[in-house]
Amino acid sequence: MAGGSHVAVACLIPIPAFREAAVATIDDVARDFTAMLRLGQFEAAGEQFWADDISSFEPADLPGGIQAFVSGIDAARAKSHAWFAVSRIEDLSIDGPFITGDQFALFLDMAIVDRTSGTAQPFTEIALYTVRNSQITEERYFYD
Repeated sequence: MAGGSHVAVACLIPIPAFREAAVATIDDVARDFTAMLRLGQFEAAGEQFWADDISSFEPADLPGGIQAFVSGIDAARAKSHAWFAVSRIEDLSIDGPFITGDQFALFLDMAIVDRTSGTAQPFTEIALYTVRNSQITEERYFYD
């Protein structure tokens, strides 16, 4: 009987470790988010990984009245939809993710095509993401 109890206790020990492993780490989030971007799944990546209280920072307001700073998932969605309504990304190259603490950075090199004119312009940016509870709570973009 004692042997049966011992086996039952040993079987229960892995369960908490398994549950903890189900929480995505910063490495998981960074790797999966980056993979989705590489596949061109930009808006889907946001939907999967943005926290409800996401904050998004650009160096300046964007064309079409898009604010440089937005807060909240609805505002981030609106910003993304507005940007992709007038632009598309081609020839995307991503270096990273570069991870430290609760943040990861990506170096993006791309061509941005204006949907109205069809003209493409080269564009480079650094994107810095902060992750808490397996979700991106802040994104900051650096470019000139």
